[in-house]
Amino acid sequence: MAGALLLPLGAAAQDGTGAAIALDPAGHGTGEPVAAFDPARAGMQSAGQGAALLAALGHDPAPFDINDTGRTKTATPTPAPAAAAPPAIGNGAPGTGAATPGSRAPTATTPSAPSSSGTSTPATAGAPQAPRPGAGVPERLAELISSQLAHFAQRPADQQALAAFYAARNFQPVFTAAGAITPLGIAALGAFNGAAAEGLNPADYAVPPLPAQMGDGVLADYELRVAGTTLLYARHVQSGRFDPKRISKDVDPTPTVPDPLDVLATVSSAPNAAQAFASFAPHYDEYRLLKLQLGRRLAEGQGQVHAAIPPGPSIRPGERDPRVPLLRERLGIGGAADDEIYDAYLVEAVRDFQRLSGAAPDGIVGRGTLAALNGGAGDSLDDLIANMERWRWLPHQVAPTYVMVNIPEYMVRIVVNEQTIHETRVVVGKPENQTPIMSEEMQYAVFNPSWNVPPGIIKNEMLPKLQADPYALDRQGIDVVRNGRIIDPGTVDWRRGSQGYSFRQAPGERNALGRMKFMFPNKHSVYLHDTPSRALFARDRRAFSHGCVRVHEPLKFAEVLFGVGLPGDAWSQQRINSLIGGNEKYLNLKQRFPVHLVYFTSYVDGQGQLVTREDIYGINDATKAMLGLDDTRRLADRGGMVAPR
Repeated sequence: MAGALLLPLGAAAQDGTGAAIALDPAGHGTGEPVAAFDPARAGMQSAGQGAALLAALGHDPAPFDINDTGRTKTATPTPAPAAAAPPAIGNGAPGTGAATPGSRAPTATTPSAPSSSGTSTPATAGAPQAPRPGAGVPERLAELISSQLAHFAQRPADQQALAAFYAARNFQPVFTAAGAITPLGIAALGAFNGAAAEGLNPADYAVPPLPAQMGDGVLADYELRVAGTTLLYARHVQSGRFDPKRISKDVDPTPTVPDPLDVLATVSSAPNAAQAFASFAPHYDEYRLLKLQLGRRLAEGQGQVHAAIPPGPSIRPGERDPRVPLLRERLGIGGAADDEIYDAYLVEAVRDFQRLSGAAPDGIVGRGTLAALNGGAGDSLDDLIANMERWRWLPHQVAPTYVMVNIPEYMVRIVVNEQTIHETRVVVGKPENQTPIMSEEMQYAVFNPSWNVPPGIIKNEMLPKLQADPYALDRQGIDVVRNGRIIDPGTVDWRRGSQGYSFRQAPGERNALGRMKFMFPNKHSVYLHDTPSRALFARDRRAFSHGCVRVHEPLKFAEVLFGVGLPGDAWSQQRINSLIGGNEKYLNLKQRFPVHLVYFTSYVDGQGQLVTREDIYGINDATKAMLGLDDTRRLADRGGMVAPR
């Protein structure tokens, strides 16, 4: 996540090909080379001859107009399918994953008749000419689109896009030409075959190879298979393979689902088709760094899962404990199999692990360290893939400025041009009151806020207190309000419930929101705010709130936030502090930017190390289950939840 990466100036990471990705002081990459696709390596005999793309290089494609009657068409197209719903998340298409990845392109030539001298004799003028290979493909494409489009794309939006795309170009193919695969087709097959590098399964984007002998009908079928699979691949790599809202009501992101017609226009008109396919993957630097980690582990054949270390009392240096051998195995520290002494070498390894996990390096193996160690099976491929999947839940367009809260890390960062300019600790929601995963827009700040108690807290926490003691909330500075007036809580029979009453805490030192709150209006009614319970920031595990995010050192956070949200206004901490006290005050931002509440249990730190955090809400495990990871290894969603065996 933005800002988790704090590499020294000038440090660099390498991608799977050995090329460097420059890392800035915050550890962010600045780009990534795209390896060229090798047809011979993919099992192709010939790359064939390329055809002209949809538009000349460097020019925009002609606009698609299915109703344009001014074009000469080789076949009369049928109307496009009925208007489709907006692009949906996930939803795999039929026909993919059914064959070996790759495609075999035959050599398409028309040899001349040999003469007695061994040289070729040109065809006699006026003699019948052999039909050009692929000449009948447009007509066959029109027929397939009119009658069998559902065979190549399951989603109505994809079907409509395929019909509009090919009708606009008079059903001329783009992935094949003259009986062979075009450079664009080769780029598409390269992306499908290399899907594992993006945490996807190449088998889910497999296209059966072209046979040695083929007719125009086979070429047209192949063209639509590649086109339909292009839409499936682009949607999966950009916005994910399932709708994340299926996990729980608190998982509520808004992935950017690509428009299928835009996908076809992008890949067919781009000067570099391989880069066009690469552009659908998340553009965040941290995603690229996770991708590098995945590539290295795939190359090294890693992905093992460590045995879980059982819970129990804290293990302190010098103590004997039967779990010590498992601890040695987990951290890769040698020792006798029956050595149960927690010695100095193992203590130092635990301290290193605690530093990487963001915990205090005290060498004591307590509950938090055990949870991180067991979650540290997150070094496996499955956890890397699950975290890469959650990067697809963010808006595809990277905003110049954004705020990001990584819930399992208990950190918030302000990011400008992919550089972290401020970071601090936060307290997030308890597992029973989870901070939601979502993105909204930061709009304003409130000083000296009142706290209007949410209904859930009233029902679950305050009502039982009132039933035991009507004045319990009064002693906390919380007023009971009915019809806009404060009433005496002792006059109410709380056994009958709290309907018709609201609860409000006035501004002040005891206010649960502290001195200020930072607002990004959302349906979950969560926000970032100060807190009077500042001792909680000293803890390593900071899941204590009712869902809102409590910010450490809010004055400093506000100073940096206003610096980008109110440019040129010189909001110093001293000026901000002058607003504290008295009634509520509102401060609207001139420049608005997104706030991303995210959930990454695996990320790369500033030293290039893969860091694993506790899966406090179980969302990482749920992601793996939805993807069918672990034992099943089925990565693409097929319309229903895939549970691991």
